[in-house]
Amino acid sequence: MISQQWSRAVGVALLTATLSASTAFGQTAGSAPGAAETKPVLPAAAAGDQVVVKRESPKLLPPQDYKVSLSLEPYTQVTLTAPQDGLVRQITTKTGARLTSQAEVLRFENTDARLRQQRAAALHKAATLEQKLAAKDETSTELAKARVEAAKAELDLTQFYLDQTTVRSPFAGEVLRILVTEGQFVRTGEPLVIVGDLTRMKAEIPVSRSEVQPDQSLAVSIDSAEATGKIEHVLPLAPRFDGLRDLFDSIASAVIVFDNPNGKLQPGQSVFVPMIPRQPIAQVSSSAVGNLADGQRKVQVVRGWAVRDVPVQLLGGIGPTRTFVSGPFLEGDEVIYETSHLLADGFQLKPAAPPTTAGAAPGKGAQPPTAPPVPAARNTGGF
Repeated sequence: MISQQWSRAVGVALLTATLSASTAFGQTAGSAPGAAETKPVLPAAAAGDQVVVKRESPKLLPPQDYKVSLSLEPYTQVTLTAPQDGLVRQITTKTGARLTSQAEVLRFENTDARLRQQRAAALHKAATLEQKLAAKDETSTELAKARVEAAKAELDLTQFYLDQTTVRSPFAGEVLRILVTEGQFVRTGEPLVIVGDLTRMKAEIPVSRSEVQPDQSLAVSIDSAEATGKIEHVLPLAPRFDGLRDLFDSIASAVIVFDNPNGKLQPGQSVFVPMIPRQPIAQVSSSAVGNLADGQRKVQVVRGWAVRDVPVQLLGGIGPTRTFVSGPFLEGDEVIYETSHLLADGFQLKPAAPPTTAGAAPGKGAQPPTAPPVPAARNTGGF
């Protein structure tokens, strides 16, 4: 992920620089994460000091390449569909209305079904009377009984078709969307109304497989606020998250559930998780990652000959020496991965004349150092 500016970047990376101004904020660099041994304490740079700064020019990856929209949805949600061909006669609810279980939401034109049911009811009544008046011999009695049973079956069938002209909610919930209008003709199976139970909400998110497990609490950002839910299931990575395999070693999907008894959470609210970067992504040396005063991770860059602290979100590692980070990087930023002094945010740098190596040809300076090794591309197979 390092651009082809390596030769240029490294050529000036082992830089003897004169620090010509004071710091802007007075924050010093933090230690590299995951260091195997204690590093010597570096002196703080002051104006006029000469320091060695090693830096590299990363290739910035746009966050749009890894963007996946996440949103809340009801834990229980159903799309009611047309049970038969018919004309929508009346919509008896509205979007946002709260429904009880088996509440009516829509009626079809039912004149034909209603009349058929009335005729079947009359025939059943007639068959019942005939049974009472039938002769007492066994044949007449059995014949009358069969006619009553047939009439009852016809009555039940016509009542079923009449009931099918009324669409009801299968559970208590809220009308989220009405998909038809009165007077519209619909075919069997066409969607009519979406109903959801908002007392519990859920979202499917990408997670690090090794860091989560069912029943674990997890905090995520919902719109501009933080909410804590509980992991219900850890699943194989959903296909829509496949692009994130490039940035993480072990990634999976998880269904996170939020209790919502007061209805504060609403369907469609945006969900944000750290594993979906929202800022430019860079592959950097692990030694470049330090800590800000508040504990947040940072990377220092040279930007316009000034040292700047860039707060970052750690993504996936690439072996022990490099990692992906996401933060407000700018094109032209050069990431500092080693220095001889502690450099505070805002410190100004001024390049010094390159030293002449003994025995070097006139006009030749010291040879640039070897760039930090860049591992081979990650194998993105599996999940």
